[in-house]
Amino acid sequence: MNRRTGRNEPCPCGSGRKFKKCCMNRIEEQRSDARMWIDEEGMHVIGRGGQPSTEELQSMTEEYQKQVKKSPIWDKMIKEFGEEQALEMLKEFQFKTQ
Repeated sequence: MNRRTGRNEPCPCGSGRKFKKCCMNRIEEQRSDARMWIDEEGMHVIGRGGQPSTEELQSMTEEYQKQVKKSPIWDKMIKEFGEEQALEMLKEFQFKTQ
């Protein structure tokens, strides 16, 4: 299940906007330095250089969590699971190296 998002499809970030009006340019810029895909196991990123430090991984995790809280998907999570459980689910997300 590794397919690319079409330009006119909803953006995978959950903003509700079309991919071409939201994250497409950002992802196109990243493609030159990194490869990213999402499947049932989560988001995978392969980039150049060494592995990120623990501090960098923590910073990436915190930034992702902030972005989720600003997106429309956060409201859906709260509505479906309640705020407490949604926060617990978000805390479970951590960037890791393999």
